[in-house]
Amino acid sequence: MAQEEYRPPVKAFLDTLADLLAERYFERLNDRARKIPELRRLITAKEASQYLSLSTETVYRLASTKKLPYLKIGGRVLFDVKALDHWVEKHMIREKEWKREELKPEAEKERSNTKFPKDSDLLSFLKKKGKD
Repeated sequence: MAQEEYRPPVKAFLDTLADLLAERYFERLNDRARKIPELRRLITAKEASQYLSLSTETVYRLASTKKLPYLKIGGRVLFDVKALDHWVEKHMIREKEWKREELKPEAEKERSNTKFPKDSDLLSFLKKKGKD
């Protein structure tokens, strides 16, 4: 009689295989999260400089002057991606308003200037009135 091979039940084999695949998937996901800053909320200064298209020195300078939001955890300086996005939006609004002012037609600028006299014009007007 031929010796029969032992085969584990198919369900147990498939369950073990599924567990191994899930474990490998999460290991790869963790490795990828460490490598790709978009999957993490806190990033380093170098990653923040790449994210903002600035030099690393500029990022550190802005952070040291408290113009750029950052966290200091132990000896590490980290940047919150959401806070950086908010910082960019906040500064883009100022830029847009500045551009809007720049793009106003000259006639509209002159009309807005004639409505309200400048401080120096107002002072000279009051001085003339005082002499009369």
